[in-house]
Amino acid sequence: MNVGNSVRKAIDDWERGETDAAMSHACNAVDGTAKKVYPSLGSNARFTRLLRDNYAILGPLGIPGINLVETRFAVKVERPKAPGGKPDLADVFFGVHRCSHGHGEELPDGFELMPDARQPVRAGELRKTTVKVVRGAIRLSDRIIFGLIAVAVLSPANKDQHVPNGYYLTFGAEEKLIINERGVELQISLPLRPPNPCQA
Repeated sequence: MNVGNSVRKAIDDWERGETDAAMSHACNAVDGTAKKVYPSLGSNARFTRLLRDNYAILGPLGIPGINLVETRFAVKVERPKAPGGKPDLADVFFGVHRCSHGHGEELPDGFELMPDARQPVRAGELRKTTVKVVRGAIRLSDRIIFGLIAVAVLSPANKDQHVPNGYYLTFGAEEKLIINERGVELQISLPLRPPNPCQA
């Protein structure tokens, strides 16, 4: 799988307002990365493990302010892998988003992404990230697409992958994280791996 291509397609689709397609490509980028990092694991185990191992990236860029390590969701997914047997965000992504998109199915009701990543922000303000939790479902901001992309982009396993010039992620209100044309890596020194995901 060409992870760089999936990253590019996810960003391009999001720019066109096609969030389902963008999420599908973002999940593909994570899946392709997970297969490189954990080649001996099955798809569910490797996908969810890669996300859990990278909650310190996924959280700040995709769902800031939520402690992804400790948070569990009252959502039904098959075979959750999170400690304690209740699904965490990685289980929700695999069981709902990745599997629905990967099998060409519609997302179950209540799991659609909410479009708030485009909202303009003044300098010094934080971007709004919306999350709606209802019985049996969770609607996330479309910003989560970029959290997933960041997990793939920042993985050393993808240092050989490429995207065209001009692609970037945004951290905070205006910090552009350029995706380098030499490979899917960020040339930045921001503290994206805080010791506690809630401190980002």
